[in-house]
Amino acid sequence: MIGRVAGSRAVEELLGEVAALGDAPTLLVACGFDGALAPPGDDRALQQSSEALNVLLALPGTTVAVVSRRPADEVAELMFLSGAKGGLRTITPDDVDPLRRELAAVALVVDTDPGTLAGLTSDDLGVLVDEDADPDADPEEEGRYRVAGAEDVVDVLEELVTARR
Repeated sequence: MIGRVAGSRAVEELLGEVAALGDAPTLLVACGFDGALAPPGDDRALQQSSEALNVLLALPGTTVAVVSRRPADEVAELMFLSGAKGGLRTITPDDVDPLRRELAAVALVVDTDPGTLAGLTSDDLGVLVDEDADPDADPEEEGRYRVAGAEDVVDVLEELVTARR
């Protein structure tokens, strides 16, 4: 549950912001692989995250990218994706902002590295995955939130799927 890191008000705000992204005409969903989609020490993405990304891949106006320095074929192999596998993009952290600008998209960026969230605008939503986060800490900047781990990322992605459908 997201509440392990954020207070209940922050959880409501985060899920409300995620739901609001559902109406974006063009949306980039960029998720870090290690620590965000796959728990620390695990080389496989959580199946629920993969399933949510699979649904998002199939939706119009939605681009999905996995942020990783691993080779693209390795990332694809470690994800639980079905027929939409061909639409998955694998990008480095440095490619998130240029891709967002190229697509002229609103972005949801989820990663363990705060640098990946650096280029976000006020229209975008950044989620930092930090298992050591102070539960009482406020987001560092407006539009940014903290969650504890890959299980929380599942909640965020599932909320987005619901809102985007």
